[in-house]
Amino acid sequence: MKKEILIERFPENPILTPADVGWVRKNYPKKDWGVLNCGVIFDKKDSHYKMLFRAGAGAFADIGLAVSEDGVNWQAKEKPVLKHSDNNFWYCRRGIEDPRIVKWIDGYYYVFATACSEPDPVTKVTGRIGIWRTRNFLDFEWIAVAFEWEDKNASIFPEPINGWAYLIHRKFPHMWISRTRDLTLRSGWQDTQVLIEKDRFYRSPTTGNLPHKIGLAGPPIKTPKGWLVVTHVVHGKGENRFNRVYSLGFMVLDLQNPTKIKDVHPAPILWPTEKYEMMGCVPVVCFSGATVDLGGDALYIYYAGADTVICGGRLYKKDLPMCY
Repeated sequence: MKKEILIERFPENPILTPADVGWVRKNYPKKDWGVLNCGVIFDKKDSHYKMLFRAGAGAFADIGLAVSEDGVNWQAKEKPVLKHSDNNFWYCRRGIEDPRIVKWIDGYYYVFATACSEPDPVTKVTGRIGIWRTRNFLDFEWIAVAFEWEDKNASIFPEPINGWAYLIHRKFPHMWISRTRDLTLRSGWQDTQVLIEKDRFYRSPTTGNLPHKIGLAGPPIKTPKGWLVVTHVVHGKGENRFNRVYSLGFMVLDLQNPTKIKDVHPAPILWPTEKYEMMGCVPVVCFSGATVDLGGDALYIYYAGADTVICGGRLYKKDLPMCY
């Protein structure tokens, strides 16, 4: 019998909560505060981890910054660093959500987040992939919207592949991949195609049902045997949110042709069971936007519990023979 591949939760979980972020309680006078869905990188310039996290209450959200020396203990900054009210784009009028961070070849950190707008009068689209870049995580430059259709859960690969920049994204209910020769990421994406359909992922361990939808977690990680792509997998749907479960899985893509799938793991690597994953603004949720590899024996996975708090865990490389 094969050994289970599981994320080992940090004993310190949750590692960032609404109580740790004063501006959330000040700016959003409601009780359903959430500090959730984050992107994380390690900044070699100052040897600190940097986290961009979504925070807010109800329909509106801004992006905050937290820093850490060890990746486990975090200190949130006093103000949001990317506010939807400061981004004078129709695209962001209702919030900025779920950032993912990649350091690109020009030395900038690129942020891929959901730009939330009022419904388009014609297409009814409310969420698009917004792209920003920054050097210091305090000042952000708007780059572009990737597509004019409903789309989210996006990131580029951290390096060009055969001269192309590749983007993974989620156009409901499957994961898609697109590419461009424009390495500034400004002029649009071509060759958009389905990367993987939702039903290729695992059935629910509790109901046996196929997934309702899937999406990218953290940016792809380059390994000796392929690109490791952690994903979220959603089972169930409907008004009763307890019937809906967000868990984490993964797949491996070919190093030279990322449209080619080498492996799809047949079981979840993180299924919500802890109190901080089961109870909160959106119950029974583990949702990740960050996979970090510093070259040690484990990858760090950062995820939101129940859309309310931020948590983390380790995915050990020795457990990933398809990658290492």
